[in-house]
Amino acid sequence: MIRHFLNRIRFDEWIGSLSGRPTMWTRDLLRCWGWRVSLHCLVSEDDRDCFHTHPAPALRVILSGGYIEELEGGGTRVWSTGMFGIVRPELSHRISFLAVNTYTLWIRAPKSADIELRGSGWKRESAT
Repeated sequence: MIRHFLNRIRFDEWIGSLSGRPTMWTRDLLRCWGWRVSLHCLVSEDDRDCFHTHPAPALRVILSGGYIEELEGGGTRVWSTGMFGIVRPELSHRISFLAVNTYTLWIRAPKSADIELRGSGWKRESAT
C-alpha cells in the first residue's frame, strides 16, 4: 500500500554523482525554521570510494526497500523497511547496495556543517 502511494510522488530535484548520474530523487515535504522533512527515492548506489557527510543531524526512516551503507572508516550497516536511525554530520558513508523501490524519510535539523566529499572516487570522477 505504501509503495503505491510513494510511486505517485513527484520529486523536486535529483542528487547524483559528478558524472551526472542520478543516485536519488528528493522532495521537501516541509521546511520550517531551518528544519526540513524530505522524502528520498534512492535510484542507484554511490560510486565506488565516493563517501560523503551530511550538513546537519537527521533522523532517517526507511519507508520501503533498503540498502547497505558502507562506512568510510570500515564496516557496513544494513538498513531495511521500518528501521530508523540518527545520522550525524560527521558520519562519512556511501550507499553500496540498493534494493528496488527504496524510499526514505529524513527529518533534518538546521544546517550545522558543510557537506564533505571524501575518498579517492571523487578525484577519479572529477578527472573524467
